[in-house]
Amino acid sequence: SGKTTLLKIMAGLMSPDSGTVEIGETIKIGYLAQTEPDMDTDQRVIDYIKDIAEYVQTQEGRISASAMLERFLFTPDMQYTPISRLSGGERRRLYLLSILVQGVNVFILDEPSNNVDIPTMAILEDYLNSFSGIVITVSHDRYFLDNIVDRIFEFDGTGHLKQYEGGYTDYVAAKERLEEKKEEKSATKAEKEKKSGEKSWKRNQPAKLKFSFKEQKEFETIEDDIEALEEKLANLDKEMMENATNSAKLSELLAQKETVQQNLDEKMDRWVYLNDLAEKIRISSGK
Repeated sequence: SGKTTLLKIMAGLMSPDSGTVEIGETIKIGYLAQTEPDMDTDQRVIDYIKDIAEYVQTQEGRISASAMLERFLFTPDMQYTPISRLSGGERRRLYLLSILVQGVNVFILDEPSNNVDIPTMAILEDYLNSFSGIVITVSHDRYFLDNIVDRIFEFDGTGHLKQYEGGYTDYVAAKERLEEKKEEKSATKAEKEKKSGEKSWKRNQPAKLKFSFKEQKEFETIEDDIEALEEKLANLDKEMMENATNSAKLSELLAQKETVQQNLDEKMDRWVYLNDLAEKIRISSGK
């Protein structure tokens, strides 16, 4: 929950309960809502678009309003009919086009595939893939996300966004890997705890266990080390968001993040080992 609210705050349509929203001086936002606004149904389709822009700048050059309408499946005959004659899906398509022709450099799209047919979605995906600005979208259409986005933000349920690189399929794979790691660590810890409680363990182990000097020092500081690495990861995520359009810097930050994540995984494994050893020492000493 909260996705539409967040988009409306970013688009300047709602104010946040706290904090601030900073929008760059050169940013021009086009916002597509889940429901289209009221239209003058007596107005002709082509006039509705021409009132916004006579021409649209694309990678192929300047395209007339009429040509853009044809690209979005409005035939010449349809262009000169009043909006009142359009179906619900056609009005949604017209509203979508009205956002795309505004000459913006940031699109904020809230469920753009709602009430839109497959041919229109194919045209939209093609248009967005050639768009040189930024696209921010909320969608339940996994295929649309795979075709359009290169980064996923997940609401984690605690008031934060978690960032994943890639499209929807990459996001699902990353979630599965994280879940597998958690399960492996949990299973390893459970197995070690089980073995530590077996009577055979007491027969096969020395009467008294203790940390080495190095292990004792490590045990005392490892939680602080883990916390520092987690904080570093959070800072790197923040930097990646700030440098989303700087591919060179983003590549450098990704490499740093991989190294920090590997160090964190190693520290977590070490933490499990040291805590298991501490528990064995406690049992061995009878405390």
